[in-house]
Amino acid sequence: MDLLELGQAFHEARVRSRQTQQDVANATRISVKLISQFENGMLSDLGGVRLLALFEQVGLELAPRPIGQQRTLADVADELNQAEQAYKVERHGQLRVRSKKTGAA
Repeated sequence: MDLLELGQAFHEARVRSRQTQQDVANATRISVKLISQFENGMLSDLGGVRLLALFEQVGLELAPRPIGQQRTLADVADELNQAEQAYKVERHGQLRVRSKKTGAA
């Protein structure tokens, strides 16, 4: 995985977490410009401390594994759980609760 792929993964996680680049910048003290460049593959280097801070802010972590190692069943299960949680959050925002008395939404 290279810096471009990490930036794309970060962008997707940031959007899922409903944070703006400004929100992340405020929380991590990393400039919006640098965050934007990271998400758009415009950086040749970011630095480990910054990368970890950005990932933590959007709920990601880096997991070391040997080069070329394929995803494990645990990786797939984690991805499915994350997707299910994101779906529930998305659906919850769209659900309307009906009043017991009137039946109206």
